[in-house]
Formats: sequence, structure tokens, C-alpha cells
Amino acid sequence: MWLSKSRRSWERAPILHKVLIGNGAVIIVGAIGGTYLTDMLVDVSGTALALFFASVGILLSLIINYYILRSALRPMELLQRTVEHIDRGDTAVRAPVEEIGDPDLKRFAQALNTMLERLTAHMRVIERNRAQLRLLSGQVLSAQEDERRRIARELHDDTSGALARVLLNIEMCEELLPEGLGEIREKMLATGLLAEETLEGVRKLIFDLRPTLLDDLGLAPAVRWYAKNTLEPAGVQVVFEASPHLGRGSATVETALFRIAQEAVTNIVRHSEAHHARLALSREASKWVLVVEDDGCGFDTQQAEHIGNGNHHWGLFGLRERVELLGGTLNIDSSPGKGTSLRVEIPAN
Repeated sequence: MWLSKSRRSWERAPILHKVLIGNGAVIIVGAIGGTYLTDMLVDVSGTALALFFASVGILLSLIINYYILRSALRPMELLQRTVEHIDRGDTAVRAPVEEIGDPDLKRFAQALNTMLERLTAHMRVIERNRAQLRLLSGQVLSAQEDERRRIARELHDDTSGALARVLLNIEMCEELLPEGLGEIREKMLATGLLAEETLEGVRKLIFDLRPTLLDDLGLAPAVRWYAKNTLEPAGVQVVFEASPHLGRGSATVETALFRIAQEAVTNIVRHSEAHHARLALSREASKWVLVVEDDGCGFDTQQAEHIGNGNHHWGLFGLRERVELLGGTLNIDSSPGKGTSLRVEIPAN
């Protein structure tokens, strides 16, 4: 009973008290025992025996100190393991308060656990908010695509049709004009050219809003057409690679990948100052993979993510938002003067 109480008292004692008591006991026992043995044996064995007992005393002191310090510092080891788990991102870990006897360290462990509880609660709130934001972002993007589709359809059915009829009327008027009205004929011709340019611009706008190729032929033809018709007029030579037998993905996945490719191509034209670009589209296992590379000026990815660079920053934010909504990953490898490589992986639903 007495031994059990003494042991509990020892475990609950502060580390400083344990170290002081242990080292004091070693010094006192070593001094008394060494004096006693030296007094008894100095005349019997001489210097060699005295050295032997001195060595034994030192060894015993080291062993006793080791076990005392190990016992005293064990709570620190437990707390260290807890902190290491936290450093690795494990916020579910808790300090073993019941295994810590030192009152100061026990209070520290309790405070650490309280902090972890609060952190876990905050992380749950943050995760719920993120889930709500993802849901809202998905709804916004879906509504945006529906609105794009509606506007593109109206432009195709109404505006394009009206411009086509204007062109037809201009051509008919040119044929009806007498030969002597050359000046009017020239103005009619210029008006026709302007109408043709306007019609071509409307068709490009329709494709930007909602490419019919994406709905009719699939993702690869749509990305190829957009990349070549956007990059080559800007002086950027483009190579497009697509794996054979890609098949069709869900409308959500195909639309997201097309918009990502569209934003990446737009960034090349606006910011990269590149001369060559490469786009590759493939399906690996159960995921879609899109790679966009250029040999342009590159940029500091950390600065672009955290500080922002005008529209370029928001473009990257939009890319990452689209990818995360579909449970995919986005990796951007770039540095000033060394071009940019973008790789997107999205599960094939």
C-alpha cells in the first residue's frame, strides 16, 4: 500500500523535482557508500581496488540517472508523438492525459486537446462551407452553360439568319444595279464584305458560347478546332494530339474539359508570348487527361495563385474551381522564362 502510494506520488511529481531528487539520491548514496568502502578497503586492496569501486559507482550513477530521466521525460515523449501526428495533418489525435503524471505537463496536454477540439470543430464548419460553396459554384456554372446555350441558339437562329438574308439581299441588289452606277456598286460591295465579316464574328461568338462541334462530334474535334482557330491567327504554331478511341464522356465532363482548354488557350494568346503550343487529350484508366504546354515567358505560379496577376489570376482560379468541382486534379508547372505546362486529370463518370 505504501509502495503503491509512493509510486503514484513519484509519477505525479514535476520533472524538475524528479531530476533533483534522483540526482541528489545518487550523490548522497555515492558519497556515503564511497567513503565507507574506501575506509574499509583502502588498507586491504590499495589503489587498484579503490579505482574499481569508483568505476562501479560511476556506472551505477549513470544507470540510475538514465532510468530516472527516462521515467521523468516519458510524458514529454508522449506529447512529442502527439505533436508529430498533428504536424502530419492528423487532427484527430489527442494527447494521452491519463498517462501523464506531471501536473504541469498534464495541464499542457489538456490545453492541447482543447485546442485540437476547437480546431476540429472549426475544420468541420469550414468543410461544410466549402461543400456549400462547391454546390453553389456547380449551380452557377450549370446556369452559366444553360445561358450560354440559350444565347448561342438565339444568335444562330435569329442574328445569323438575319445577316445571311442581308447578304443575299445585297447580292440581289448588286445584280439589279445598272452598269453605270459604279460608285453605288462599290458601296454595296463594301457593305456585303462588312456583313460577311459580321456574320463570321457572330459564328465565332456562337462557338465561344457553346460549340456545336462539342455536342455533335465530341470533345477532341471541338478542342482541336478551337485551338487551331485561336492560336494560329495569333502566330502560335499548335500541335494537337488525341488518343484513338476516346469515346464520349458525360456532358458535364466534356463541357468542363472544353472550358479548361479554352481558358488555357486564351491565356497562351494573352499572356505567354509563346511561339509553339501543344495540346494532348487522352483517357488513362478511369480518368480524362488534358495537357496544355507552351514555350512562352512563363510565370511564378505561387505569386499568381496568392497575389494575383489581373485576369490571369482569375483565369487560374476558374480552372481550379472547375477541376475541383469534378473531383479532379490540376497541376501547373511554370517559371519565368521557361514556358508553362498544365495537366488536368478528371474522373471519367
